[in-house]
Amino acid sequence: MSLYQEMILADRLRPAGEPETARAAIEADRSRIVQCSPVRRLQQKTQVFALDVKASVRSRLTHSLEVKETGRQLALQVLAGLEPEEDKDAFVSLVEMACLLHDVGNPPFGHFGEAVIIDWLGRRLPALFRQAVGKGSRQWPMLMADLKQFEGNAQSLRLLHSLQDMNLTLSQLAALQKYVRGAYQPRTAGLWQQKPGHFFSERPLVQQIRARFPTTARGRYPLTFLMEAADDMAYGVADLEDAVDRGVLSLAELEQALLGEGNDYLRRLWCDSQVQRPGFFSRFRQGISRDLLPLVSEQYLRHQHAILDGVHDSPLLAVEEAPAQALQWLKSFAHRQVFQRREVESLELAGYAALRGVLEAFAPLLALPAREFTGLESRQDANGLVLRRLFHRLPPRHLAAYRRDSEGAAFFENEREREWYFRVRLLLDFVSGMTDTYVLEEYRLLCGFQG
Repeated sequence: MSLYQEMILADRLRPAGEPETARAAIEADRSRIVQCSPVRRLQQKTQVFALDVKASVRSRLTHSLEVKETGRQLALQVLAGLEPEEDKDAFVSLVEMACLLHDVGNPPFGHFGEAVIIDWLGRRLPALFRQAVGKGSRQWPMLMADLKQFEGNAQSLRLLHSLQDMNLTLSQLAALQKYVRGAYQPRTAGLWQQKPGHFFSERPLVQQIRARFPTTARGRYPLTFLMEAADDMAYGVADLEDAVDRGVLSLAELEQALLGEGNDYLRRLWCDSQVQRPGFFSRFRQGISRDLLPLVSEQYLRHQHAILDGVHDSPLLAVEEAPAQALQWLKSFAHRQVFQRREVESLELAGYAALRGVLEAFAPLLALPAREFTGLESRQDANGLVLRRLFHRLPPRHLAAYRRDSEGAAFFENEREREWYFRVRLLLDFVSGMTDTYVLEEYRLLCGFQG
């Protein structure tokens, strides 16, 4: 019997018109994902160097394509150790598409942008809520905690399901979730609680996923481990390559640090890759990938039963093996010597001003009582005309989701709080979906600088 028979399924939240096999359903998912607008927008979102026009420097899209290919190779290595009755095409596609989608919920300017949004929410939401709604119910502290914890992985789930309405299989959506905690839930000592994996708005969907895959109530969907490992493997070397290509870091600086601090494996790999010849980084990346692929697949197969039971408690690369330790050193070095460089921080400061400025410009929409917000179309006073123009900048797709959910979303105890919750989500959906260039253009427009 297939180990994955109960994990790779055709089930969707809304069943397809005609019965589907798991393979056909996941192949249909693949077509929807590759052609969806959130994937296209990754081409103008930051990997490391925001707003870079140099084609060789990675965007989120090129990074995600590299992660997808690494995920494919990992999936094939794992399948070589499984029984032949496994649905290999569906297994590989689930991993590949989870890799391609893993960053679609990230806001402009990447993790720095995420930190800016969280800071703004923490400082501004309490006062805006009091202006718009007043005193909260017994449920409100939980909902406010949810709104204050913006997280790219949770936004990915919201974007694909609640905004794009792609109706992907529950298997594909489950493979995206790196964390099991809701943003509305306190962090506990349980597995995969480090960050929120979904928002309160997607709680009904997550309940359906957990009903279909009970082990995801306490742990990850199995193939998520491969997606995470593929991401780590892809950016571990790529960020340093981009830094050298961009002139932020020299090969001599990297070589000096690596030969002085790296392990024997890393020093040998560096020498074998022949830094003096063209194509060095390609050889270096291929060398470490050659050694990490069997290591990760071996770890997956060794812990497969615990992974399938939802009780495995560490990433596949968290092992005391030389290639994994080498990758960790490269990531740590990039964090110390690339992300904290003046050039990178200058770009992030521009992102900070733009993101904070756009959020602040739209904040008056959150200060309105619900009746005034929904009646903006009829306002003719000066302030109302300004607010109405801000309202008109919100995307129709996001407005439609707001109207649908603010009127009937489940699990809310108070109607006014439900409306305001989804009004905040409306703004966060709008801002987090912007590309780096879009948020700067919007900021310039709102400041009166056009052209």
